[in-house]
Amino acid sequence: QLLGNQDHIKVELEKLRKTHDEQQQKLEEQVLALGKELQEAKGAIGDSRHRLVEQSAVLLTSQGQLQEVEAENSRLQLRLKELNEEYRSRLAQYIRDVANYMDSKPSNRTGRSKAPAGQAAMKNFVDSMLRDIRASYKSREEQLARAARGYKKRMKDLAKKHENLLIAYGLQREQIRSLGSSAMDCGPAELHFSITDPELLTNSSRELNRLREEKAKLELQLQELQKGLGLISRHDPNKLFCPRQLDEEGWAEVRKKLREFTLNTQEDLEQERSQLLTRAVVAEEQVSELQGYIDQHLAR
Repeated sequence: QLLGNQDHIKVELEKLRKTHDEQQQKLEEQVLALGKELQEAKGAIGDSRHRLVEQSAVLLTSQGQLQEVEAENSRLQLRLKELNEEYRSRLAQYIRDVANYMDSKPSNRTGRSKAPAGQAAMKNFVDSMLRDIRASYKSREEQLARAARGYKKRMKDLAKKHENLLIAYGLQREQIRSLGSSAMDCGPAELHFSITDPELLTNSSRELNRLREEKAKLELQLQELQKGLGLISRHDPNKLFCPRQLDEEGWAEVRKKLREFTLNTQEDLEQERSQLLTRAVVAEEQVSELQGYIDQHLAR
């Protein structure tokens, strides 16, 4: 029966071979399509990253130009203030000279060589006018000073909120790294988003920026070590432990060092902050006393 059914078996085998070839061809086509889609996705990611880098460069350039323009604007405003002060002092002196000249001018009336008994009327009028002008200037300067203090307070509040967001962002990056693999993209380091404006930086902010800079350096060193360990483990896997275990141990060591460093410096920063707050309160009281003395005695 086997010899008699040999032709039938050959036909069945041929059918099976054709079916297998067709399925293999379909699988190869699907693999090619998936590979093409993967290449397109990688290309799109590369283009997005390239555009992001270009936008970051443009943003940094714009920020630098903005800082230069702000510095130039501040310098021009200071120069304008100096010129206004000089113009006001000159104008006041000219008006006093004119008043003195008008009061000392001989009268045109017959029988009198000088103006009547009220000859200082012009000077009194000018002095009154100058007092009103000084009062209006002082009121406007106080209004601008209050607006400037309010603006600085809002900027400090925004800086505090930004600092809290950076802290939350750093914690989120650490959670992502602890849950995912080392190849997962956790976003740029916190140092990339730190505030660099000297007017908004406090001592604690400068210290945090320095800690973030050291953390970024440690992360780079850890990535380089992980790459080196990965290469060694691929050549000789028996020489090293599991890469996942090395990754977790490395991050645990980094987090341990960061916690120790933060705890060691936090107490010093808090003491320095309390001392600075005390000095600021004392300085504000002294400034208010000096301002009151100037308003009461120096003008007179």
